[in-house]
Amino acid sequence: MLEEGSRLFGTSTRTAVLVAIRLLEGTYPSELAELLGVRPFTVQSILTSLETEAIIVSRLMGRTRMVSLNPRYFAHAELNALLWKLGEHDTDLQTRLAARRRRPRRAGKPGLL
Repeated sequence: MLEEGSRLFGTSTRTAVLVAIRLLEGTYPSELAELLGVRPFTVQSILTSLETEAIIVSRLMGRTRMVSLNPRYFAHAELNALLWKLGEHDTDLQTRLAARRRRPRRAGKPGLL
């Protein structure tokens, strides 16, 4: 687990958002908010500041805004390695990520209301 209150990237939530983006290799704001247990507005604010700083990039896929680490960021390789290392030790986050469904359900499949 990440050290409680780790503020390596400013705040513990900002650090957790970056680690989750790295471990997921691409995600969207509502998924991050749900995984981290924070309000969507908080995640949106963090993502906006990270994108302004060119640490992450976003693109629209249909109506969904996907975010990922910016491969053109000057310290991408180092940041990528650091976030991966932080994620390796956050077993709680790894458990929540493993439980996430990463592909859409088949259309018409029973079980969803």
